[in-house]
Amino acid sequence: MRKYLLIPLLLLALTACEKQSEEPKRKSLTLTFEGGSFTGGDAENDNTITTDWWSQYIDSPQYGGNLLYGGKGYAWYDNDTKLTSYLPDYWKDGTFFGGGIAISNYVENTPNPTYEKQLTIGVGPVSGSNFAVCYVATNECPPFLEFKYGTGVIESLYVVPTAYLNEVVQNGNAFAKAMTADGYIRIEATGIDATGKTTTTATMYLYDGRTFAGWRKWDLSMLGEVKRVEFRMYEGEVEGGLRVDSTAEYPNFPNYFAIDNIAVSH
Repeated sequence: MRKYLLIPLLLLALTACEKQSEEPKRKSLTLTFEGGSFTGGDAENDNTITTDWWSQYIDSPQYGGNLLYGGKGYAWYDNDTKLTSYLPDYWKDGTFFGGGIAISNYVENTPNPTYEKQLTIGVGPVSGSNFAVCYVATNECPPFLEFKYGTGVIESLYVVPTAYLNEVVQNGNAFAKAMTADGYIRIEATGIDATGKTTTTATMYLYDGRTFAGWRKWDLSMLGEVKRVEFRMYEGEVEGGLRVDSTAEYPNFPNYFAIDNIAVSH
């Protein structure tokens, strides 16, 4: 009788081992900068209002507004994906002058946009009405996306030049000449893991010549499991068949691009 009882016990043990070796399933989510709500106002006087969660992060005016330039810092957070971003604060003044990633809903396709419309894109968002604008004031202190709790994988996101950047690329302005047919602007995303070490870097050419391609999907899965992803921008020209980055300390073109529909897993 003992001989026959050993078989089901052995099968049970093997089954338990198999279950323990299974990889936990990852949760996939997409940050579209849409939905959610928050309540604000004066509760004592019954003047409370409930509004879209993301509207609290959209500054007005785009340039010089209190949210981005009031000197109190600026940060946003998404409860679903756990993604956040706050100012890198290069100048130690708590403002957007040092770069950052700001939420926006400004869409306008009009001639000659200037820096005063720094949060504007000339095409509609990938989805909904909101998106985010990444301003790389300096590559020494780059803007970033970060998982507020733990780590995760930023699988992909969509990118597009802002209206101001595209205007200068196509036509130039008082500070910069239009891009030549051999010019380029590339953006880089660098993964930083939980220990502070770099994982790897992904590259996309935002411009390769003056062609405006609209929203494009950027695969960032190669960065792997990260705590944060930092964004940098470089410009240059093709010389003798080789891409040569500009050696200027500050960029010729406005270092802005928009992002939307960030796919993550954790």
